[in-house]
Amino acid sequence: MASNITIQNDDEFGLLLRGLAQDVVDAHIHWGQYQALHAQMERSPQVTAEAYTFWHYTLVAHQRTSLMSLARAYENDQKGLHLRSWLIAIREHLHLFSKDQVARRRPDDPFAKWISEEAAQPNAEQLEQDIKDCSIYDNADVKALYVYRGNLLAHRNAELMKQGDPSKLPPLSIEQVEALLARAVDVLNRYTYMFETTIYGTQPIGHDSIEHIFESVQRDLDRRDQLIQQQAASLSKQVQADSDPTN
Repeated sequence: MASNITIQNDDEFGLLLRGLAQDVVDAHIHWGQYQALHAQMERSPQVTAEAYTFWHYTLVAHQRTSLMSLARAYENDQKGLHLRSWLIAIREHLHLFSKDQVARRRPDDPFAKWISEEAAQPNAEQLEQDIKDCSIYDNADVKALYVYRGNLLAHRNAELMKQGDPSKLPPLSIEQVEALLARAVDVLNRYTYMFETTIYGTQPIGHDSIEHIFESVQRDLDRRDQLIQQQAASLSKQVQADSDPTN
């Protein structure tokens, strides 16, 4: 299959790379925040109850944003930029990948001069396998995501909704999502490294903010409870003193 993407030069390829990376990285970041928030809500029911509506909709927003970004990364639309079309474009533009090309693009990077030819040139067998692994026709997890997106995420299937039976909705397990996330960043970074000797991280600065927020709110709640207990104890002593006939 030929690519729908035409690339005039390495600058255009770099722009495509960064656009695709945005979806892959966003999918990872929002999934990580979804998992962290879900764990904190389970671990700290008192904090959760203080602002349940806010936490619930924040949780849902992270999950949906992650799945939408992941679905874009694995979209198989003929006109779109996604992992599969990007990989096919790489197969058709192998002249952009070589040790000399990397060194030319990154003249100030000393490592670029020492990178091996094997590290800068895509392996044909690996490339074909990556294309299959990102295809709805060859990979069951990608197919499941594609069906889920088309029936529940980007669109709602009216016939499925009328049945009112959750068991008949297209399944997409946590294990499948995490496998797709891992594959997406692995594929992205394999060819990003070959193109410009860099890789994308998926853990943002401040990724543990959710834990800090919950800890802070829990401390405030504990202090409030302690103050209430102290006030109750003081009031109880006052009542006892007032009712003591010897006073």
